[in-house]
Amino acid sequence: MVAAAVGRGVSAGDLATFAGTPLEKTESFRPVSEAALAAAAAKLRAALGPLETLLARSPSGADWKNYLDWTALQAQAAGGMAADPATLRRLQKLLDAGENGLEMHQFAAVRRAVAAYAEAAEAAKSPDAAATYAQRLDKLAAAVAAGAAAGTTEALEPVGPLLAKLVDSGQAAATVARVRNAVDRPNLYLDVDESLLGSAVNRVVDEHSPINDTVLGTRVRGTGHTQGFVLLDFVPALDRAIVDIALDATNHSDTRGSKGPVTVHTLGTTKVDARKRIVIDDERVTALPVEARASTSTQTAGIGVNSRFGKNFIRKMATRKISEMRPQAEAISERKARERVRHQFDTQTAGAIAKAQSDYQSRFRRPLMERGWYPEMLHLNTTDATLSVVARKSLSDQIAAFTPPPAVDPDAVMAARVHETLVNNTAEITLGGRTITQEFVEEQIRKNNVALPEALGNETDQPPWSITFAKQKPVELDADDGRVKVTVRGTKFTSGEREFPAMDIWAAYRIEPADGKIRLVRDGDVQIYPPGFVPGGGEKLTVAETSLRRILQKRFGKVFKEVVDVEPLKMPGQLEAAGPLPMEQLVARKDGWVAAGWRKKDPAVPASGPTLAALAP
Repeated sequence: MVAAAVGRGVSAGDLATFAGTPLEKTESFRPVSEAALAAAAAKLRAALGPLETLLARSPSGADWKNYLDWTALQAQAAGGMAADPATLRRLQKLLDAGENGLEMHQFAAVRRAVAAYAEAAEAAKSPDAAATYAQRLDKLAAAVAAGAAAGTTEALEPVGPLLAKLVDSGQAAATVARVRNAVDRPNLYLDVDESLLGSAVNRVVDEHSPINDTVLGTRVRGTGHTQGFVLLDFVPALDRAIVDIALDATNHSDTRGSKGPVTVHTLGTTKVDARKRIVIDDERVTALPVEARASTSTQTAGIGVNSRFGKNFIRKMATRKISEMRPQAEAISERKARERVRHQFDTQTAGAIAKAQSDYQSRFRRPLMERGWYPEMLHLNTTDATLSVVARKSLSDQIAAFTPPPAVDPDAVMAARVHETLVNNTAEITLGGRTITQEFVEEQIRKNNVALPEALGNETDQPPWSITFAKQKPVELDADDGRVKVTVRGTKFTSGEREFPAMDIWAAYRIEPADGKIRLVRDGDVQIYPPGFVPGGGEKLTVAETSLRRILQKRFGKVFKEVVDVEPLKMPGQLEAAGPLPMEQLVARKDGWVAAGWRKKDPAVPASGPTLAALAP
């Protein structure tokens, strides 16, 4: 399986070229135009709209507006050259404070718009703007060189914020574009084999049905036997995913038609095929009308004559008449079969397609948008055998992948290749600065009707807990060669009435094969230390920090287990019969990529599908 290489037209060596060739600083500082300031003001107005809608629904909306100095926000958004950098920075601080709720993406969008507007206003009005620009270019060149030499996300961390500031202040467009090309590649690849999705659709058709019809004024009765297949078929497409549900069947009919004294026994064969095309892009699932074809051939198996006189003459005349009318009768049968299969196939697939269309919006697009998770780039495509999804999630001050992903295991029926920036960027959007309480977690678990994980529950003698996540890198995935490390950063913890200072909690795992499976083996104990603390460096923990470590060790020791056996992947809905899928590939690389591949269930269990009515001529 090979996903389309979708990005910004970047070659694999772009970042590497910065290691030997420093970033050239050839672009001079450019004064910011009135049009640029007007555009920044317009972006702020656009960001204020969704936030105002949110606050209008909230009982505390008026208090939020008062806190945010809504009048000043609106005044700045209406500005342009009248923008006041000092006011904008004051408003930015209000939006960047530690108030719970400010982490919601509507607030975050306004905060980013205010910060961008302030950068533009300072570049237009500050006497130090040119010097600030030169310093930023120096920092960018150093960060890019360090990242290119190290080949790690950590070394490239300063790049995203610097690029955002240059863009917001309208500077160094060519330099920004070149660096973006190297560090803003897709950070998610998902590949699904046709056979996996086909397990929910593919089936044998073997149906008997009665026939009761009228052809050219003759009543026809009998039976029909339809045999064939319904198959899912990927259609190659570069700019979307195209999936056909196809019927390929043959109906054998055995009928008798009577008119007057004559009864004709007819054997018929009708070849039918139908195709329902489904098109999936980043916005919607679209179903096209069913295309159907039919081809009928008949033969007379016998002619009966119910008459006392002239049987041979009547049989002779009937034989000639049947021969003359056969082409017309077959054409009528073909048309009826075509319309019947079109209607039946459309009816049979309508429910599943309508659900897919609804789920795509309600379970995919809308939730991602509401949470601020929707990718900045999302691309779907199909080959003869594979449906691929390629995405990039990175805001203007974040970076994404900077190298191509690992190869997909050729035996995998489903593969996911995730760069650590996807996890880290999304976590920062979702959790940065947010306070999560035990009560909130339990409420969400009840809403979703799932069992409370042991690690999140409390023993009866323990008070309720809460954690306030750090604004930057609240949860971080760090991939290395054959290893992964997960870090949770909290700026504040509570246990009942007790409040504790900031702590970083992390655990590192080795990826190891085990009895034909894959498992994660923890390296040592869960590590819990204050930010910046160097174990063994001579510094000692305070009494409060030591007390918090004991509490967190007990809880996060359950979260980060010593050994995690990777269980086969259960499949949802109609794909359940295809699973569970055993994992056969789990690879982690120093450049931040983690690749996972799942093989077919062994032994395979055939999936069942809805019954398709027999298609008689």
